Amino acid sequence: MNSLSILLWQNAQQSGGAGYLNLILLVVAMVVIYFLMIRPQAQQKKKQVNFSSSLKKGKKVVTIGGVHGVIADINDSTVELIVAPKTHITFQRDAISMDFTNAAYGQQSESPSTEKQSEESK
Repeated sequence: MNSLSILLWQNAQQSGGAGYLNLILLVVAMVVIYFLMIRPQAQQKKKQVNFSSSLKKGKKVVTIGGVHGVIADINDSTVELIVAPKTHITFQRDAISMDFTNAAYGQQSESPSTEKQSEESK
């Protein structure tokens, strides 16, 4: 056992440059984590903020809870949706899902009255 500890001590003395290699590997790992995890998440959050700020009256949306509706009124922090005739529900602006809305209605959604007008004009 004593000879094993002497061998390990000698190996530690001879590999003086290994400390720099470990530091370089640590930095590379941090850069990889940034580009694979942190940066895409920040870009997605920026897209959601842009989507939330582009909401307008009459636009069809889907909430994170799956409620479909048309925007009736928008305040700084809340959105009022018409989910059925004479049925209005108020949600936080952050509760409107960009992913669900784009999946259900595509990138540019129109209100039902706008769709009817476009069909009637044809």
